[in-house]
Amino acid sequence: MTLTTPPPTETSAPRPRRRRRRWLTLGIPAGILVIVLVITGVWWFTGFSFLTPKYGDDEALFDDFDGPAGSKPNSAFWSIQTGGGGWGNNELQEYTEDAVALDGEGNLVITATIPADGGTPTSGRITSHNKWSFSFGQLSARVKLPEAQGLLPAFWLLGDNIDRVGWPNAGEVDIIETPNDTSRSRHHLHGPIGWTEHWSLNQGVDMPAPLADDYHVYTVEKQPGRIIIAIDDQVVWDVEEWDVPLTGRWVFDEPTHVLFSLAVGGNWPGDPDATTPEVNKMLIDWMAYTPADQTETIAP
Repeated sequence: MTLTTPPPTETSAPRPRRRRRRWLTLGIPAGILVIVLVITGVWWFTGFSFLTPKYGDDEALFDDFDGPAGSKPNSAFWSIQTGGGGWGNNELQEYTEDAVALDGEGNLVITATIPADGGTPTSGRITSHNKWSFSFGQLSARVKLPEAQGLLPAFWLLGDNIDRVGWPNAGEVDIIETPNDTSRSRHHLHGPIGWTEHWSLNQGVDMPAPLADDYHVYTVEKQPGRIIIAIDDQVVWDVEEWDVPLTGRWVFDEPTHVLFSLAVGGNWPGDPDATTPEVNKMLIDWMAYTPADQTETIAP
């Protein structure tokens, strides 16, 4: 018997893996969609605030505003903001550099001038934006507020990411505002809802005597998920993250910078009238910051 080797079996060429290519084609846009959703989620919850540098958050700060009369506040910490245009509240004043100066007696003076001839009022506004800010701890200032119809003096905070995410996404803390008269203190928090809407929480406290009668110490304490405001060491407002409306976001655990301003007119508090003095002064004796790990809470 003769043995022969069977002819080799032809192997058919492998078929293209169309299914795998199809899934690959579908996976690319799905991956892009996931990335977009992740980025959107990060923006929603943080406003990319983790990209913002912190300034002096771990060091105490004290500015006593000492210096020759007519000189400007320390440029290492302060910038003088200028310009008009209503500042988002249809305000009347134009902020000028001349309206902000040391008085030579240990005060920073912001002067609002309302011309008797009906001309444009001038006033002042300073900010520590891009120079100094803090996340947690206690910030206090000893201030003598002015009082008159159409005046809105304020000591307040804005989120450091204001230039990137805008208002209200950056958050605003109004430590003290006294529209028109100082017999009642006003305190506010403003934060974001969704992309463009905002929420606010507001507090007003009747004072035993007008705050304009003397200097008072206004304090804000920032804790994770909590903000406490006090006047002369007496707590007037204690707000926690859970107090925010359900659809709102709490953005106040991020770095915030400081502002002092004296606005004139606008939607709130209304325009000056015949009783409003031509010259009005907001006096700031000092400002101090104490890091969270170096102080005890002011809350009872």
